[in-house]
Amino acid sequence: MEVQARSVDRSGASLFAMEFCMLVRLLCSFCLLFVTVRSASADDSLDATILEMRLNEVLDAHPTAKRTTVTLKVVDLESGETLYDRGGDRLQVPASNLKIYTSACALDTFGPDHRFQTIVRADGPIENGVLRGDLKLIGGGDAMLTSKDLQKLAKRVVDELGIRQIIGGVVVDNSRYAPRLKGPGWMWDDEPSYYNMSVTPLMVDFNVLTVKLTPDAEGFVYAKLEPPSNYPELVSVGADAAAGNELATRRPYTEPIEYRGDRKLDKPTELRMTMHDPGPWVAGMLTQMLAEAGVNFSPPSRKAVADAEGGVAARELVHVGPTLAETLKHFNHVSENAVGEVLLHEIALARGVERPDWPEGAKAISKWLVEQAKLEPGSFRYVDGSGLSRYNLISADSSVRLLQYLKQSDDFEPFFQSLPTSEVKLDEATLAGASDQSPAPRVSAKGGSMSSVSTMSGYLRTLDGRLLAFSLLANGFIGNNEPVFDLRQQVWRELVRYRR
Repeated sequence: MEVQARSVDRSGASLFAMEFCMLVRLLCSFCLLFVTVRSASADDSLDATILEMRLNEVLDAHPTAKRTTVTLKVVDLESGETLYDRGGDRLQVPASNLKIYTSACALDTFGPDHRFQTIVRADGPIENGVLRGDLKLIGGGDAMLTSKDLQKLAKRVVDELGIRQIIGGVVVDNSRYAPRLKGPGWMWDDEPSYYNMSVTPLMVDFNVLTVKLTPDAEGFVYAKLEPPSNYPELVSVGADAAAGNELATRRPYTEPIEYRGDRKLDKPTELRMTMHDPGPWVAGMLTQMLAEAGVNFSPPSRKAVADAEGGVAARELVHVGPTLAETLKHFNHVSENAVGEVLLHEIALARGVERPDWPEGAKAISKWLVEQAKLEPGSFRYVDGSGLSRYNLISADSSVRLLQYLKQSDDFEPFFQSLPTSEVKLDEATLAGASDQSPAPRVSAKGGSMSSVSTMSGYLRTLDGRLLAFSLLANGFIGNNEPVFDLRQQVWRELVRYRR
């Protein structure tokens, strides 16, 4: 009996010890959970360790990241600390995210106050209001020139040069660049979409024209160009000859615009499209504008040409475009491809290349990115100025390095102001505890998108007022961008709560 009693006592002690250990473990788990929740929720801030954990959870759980190549890098710009890096060195197609690379090099090359110019030159003597020779329009790299600017130039030709008659014609001089009109790797079936414009040193309305389709009394379509020009030709076609089912289109690498004259419309419709060679279109447009301003045109005779060759020095008018800072704001906010491609050529010219083509511009900018911005060779492949080419490649690491460089440069303010802004969707409780409650948008970043590509790189301001540089790149998904946008918001909601 005594032995049995001792055995029972030992069993009871063992059971008590087990229960005590379980209680201690539960208390420890509760304390750890309390500390974690307090760090992540009570003051709504995340330190670097918890931020990394939370971002891992977001990327591991989101459906988009399961089938899509998603890379993310985040750096605290004040401390220089890398807060997160998932696949930061992996190369991805950037789409328009490449525009920040072009913007950075352009600012360093020209400065934010630089303005590009367009010249109108009277190539012949002007006597009693008669120009014996051609009126030449010379492209100088102002990608922001509009048809309204051209109309003002036509008026200045009359008012300032005193021209009432031209024995000659209007000539567009695009000799500043090599004659190639399209960039490497541009998709042929993007023609004639407005974003796939031909690139020349003289750009008017980004080399995109407007076709106005108007129904007649019976509802059938007739077409005209707006503003008017005698080029390109407008051709009415029926269903049997049409290139697809569009109301109006242009076959790739051809000039005539075909419209469906057999189709009926309820109301006028405007379509924007590119033309293959913009030079004749601009010349026709300026000719029409000059005629409306009261200028008459006569074909030159042999005698008139001889007189022009012995005449006085040519007279010029200069149109000055907006500052580079203003141009870049349009470039990045609207994501205007034409601006980037013109800047690529102008950067090559500034480095001594005559009549540059895309390879020379890409080489000049790539060299600057490595030597000046200190990007790692092999961390990017720069091919065109806008990101339209699928040959372009960047990494989250190269983008963040560039953003870090810009933060320390004299060009940071104009670059930062050129970036589009986005809101981070936060609940009121999170905002209530923020030390930085500025109404300014928390994200200033450039996005990019094309089929299977959605990217964004830029700056994010935390609730604690710290500035982070981030790059979130997604390639290889099917469908629209909405799932990637949702992933982006989830990442931002974690980043804004970072506190050092």
